[in-house]
Amino acid sequence: MAKVFISYAHKDEEFKNSLIEHMSSLKRSGLIKEWNDRKIEAGKNWKNEISDNLQSATIILFLISASFLDSDYCIEIEAKTALEMHSEGRALLIPIVIRPIYWEHSEFYKLQALPKDAKAVATWDNEDEAWLDVIQGLNRSITNFKPVTIMNKIINSDIDNEIGP
Repeated sequence: MAKVFISYAHKDEEFKNSLIEHMSSLKRSGLIKEWNDRKIEAGKNWKNEISDNLQSATIILFLISASFLDSDYCIEIEAKTALEMHSEGRALLIPIVIRPIYWEHSEFYKLQALPKDAKAVATWDNEDEAWLDVIQGLNRSITNFKPVTIMNKIINSDIDNEIGP
């Protein structure tokens, strides 16, 4: 089961909620477990909760919008960590363009985005079709992604089996 961390600007909460709703089939099938900052319980240290859940994620979703790029916390804290995890192969970072935005100068623009052609979800004639495209892309990516930590376990297991007891 992949742990999915959703990073978004609170102004885009409606899009985050739509994404979660459309991911229900992936959750029910046991393919993913989703986490976002609205799951932080009262009295918890929110920075620690976000950091811990980001560090333990294997799939990281950025909901790209002007509000996201304007958020110091999203860019300076979450994006830096996520890009490092992505480059190390510990997690897969997937941008999801939700509102039209000029983001070509961001560090994560080079990553393949969803939906197809990075066409913002809000601009589709039928938003459900946009989310369907996103979920199909996520399903493919989640199914094919093997984090470095899992690959290391497989390699070490193979080595142990060759060496024997």
